[in-house]
Amino acid sequence: MKECTAKPRIAQLKLDLGTEKPAVVGFDGDDITGNTGILLAAQIEKLTGLLLGASARLKDHRTQSMIKHSQFEEVAQRVYQILAGFAAGSDSDFLRNDPAVKMAVGRNPLTGEELSSQPTQSRLENRRTYKELYELSKWLVEYYIQCHPKAPKKLYLDFDGSAIETFGVQLNAFYRGGPYQKNMYFPLFVFDQNGWLLVAALRPGDQGEVELALPVLKRLVKRLREAWPRTQIIVRADGAYTSNALYKWMDENEVKYVLGIKHNNALLAKTRKLRRDTEKKFKRKLSEPQFVGKQWKKRKNAKNKEIRSIKDPKQRAERLNAEQARRVRLYGEFLYAARSWDRERRVIARCDYTDEGLKVRYVVTNIRGTLAPTVYEDIYCKRAVCELSIKNLKETGCTRMSCSQFKANMFRLLLHAMAYILAHQVRLKLGIPRMSIGELQRKLINVAAQVRETRTEVILRISRAYQAAKDFRLVSKRLGATSLLAG
Repeated sequence: MKECTAKPRIAQLKLDLGTEKPAVVGFDGDDITGNTGILLAAQIEKLTGLLLGASARLKDHRTQSMIKHSQFEEVAQRVYQILAGFAAGSDSDFLRNDPAVKMAVGRNPLTGEELSSQPTQSRLENRRTYKELYELSKWLVEYYIQCHPKAPKKLYLDFDGSAIETFGVQLNAFYRGGPYQKNMYFPLFVFDQNGWLLVAALRPGDQGEVELALPVLKRLVKRLREAWPRTQIIVRADGAYTSNALYKWMDENEVKYVLGIKHNNALLAKTRKLRRDTEKKFKRKLSEPQFVGKQWKKRKNAKNKEIRSIKDPKQRAERLNAEQARRVRLYGEFLYAARSWDRERRVIARCDYTDEGLKVRYVVTNIRGTLAPTVYEDIYCKRAVCELSIKNLKETGCTRMSCSQFKANMFRLLLHAMAYILAHQVRLKLGIPRMSIGELQRKLINVAAQVRETRTEVILRISRAYQAAKDFRLVSKRLGATSLLAG
């Protein structure tokens, strides 16, 4: 049997650490993998074909008679490595013989040939064309539809962008000022209400939030309605997506939306009475605000210190809740049309008055017949899941946009998107859709196991001290694994 360890014999080491007994380190132990949980993602791939479908949309220009690694094996190897927390292409050099990665790709863990190296993975990234990337992006939507055979009554599409800082001279990685102050890419992400990723489109760093949003929305809505003609689609986004063209298209195509809108003098004029009423109600109910004026930060810090100095945890929590309850919230709504708009639209204003003073938020919507608090709190505020999902996606290491070519970085982002989707499906099977990717890796992916290969089967032995054994078994069972009686 060909073992996974190095071929030449390496001499043992003796470490004198000052303990009662010296430590002896040998290099001839059993074959071990530290990424057993990748096999959970491999089970999902076998059931759904995410990576198989993705590799089928990539052209292979190599000489077929000289190929050692198929397109599927290369894509799957890279995605599984990302899922295990190894985002760099150079990680392929020391994971190409990892038994779990080899099994997930479809090779025998010990006797199977080693997987592709860093140069091979680099060529995979850099040979991509924009047409292939477009087809791959379409596949993510097709895969989403395939994995949801029952049409949902409502589908919320959360649009948002996020900065990815760059440190080299990558193509289209431009400097952007404002709150960013760095060279960056600015990808567009679209998630559903449950955190499932549908779109990951890389944009140049100097493009605004609304750039590319309308073309993506048009293609997305068209395909979703072909599959689910009766599903109501609602778009949610923050105030950076203020665009008459975007509003107009959704109004004319029966797409509902609740979008943030930046305040201006016209909106302030329309909410003058509402803001005054909110302030009066707060002062009448709770007296004067505590943290206004020149020394408000000093007074606020002193109050926080006082609360956090209470020794009794119950009293400390009660005091904190009492301070946070010092709030008055009122809603108002009106019709409004900016100069660039083609029509008046419903705008909802949410006014909060706290000890720090007045805070106003505006949203524009074409939803009718629903109360303003319901639109704001039950629809708009729940787009916070999108912010959490982007944070989870970045935990896969998608911020490593270090390729010199824009196309290669775009392909790399899509690889991370597929790793996130597989991880999200594991979370759904576990029943914890909000688990962070980092926690998922620590709990279910980076699991050490002893690997042994016989003539008829592969045996993986996980330590009896593994704390998440029940969760690992539960996910495997839900993905089709069968139980075996103990020998």
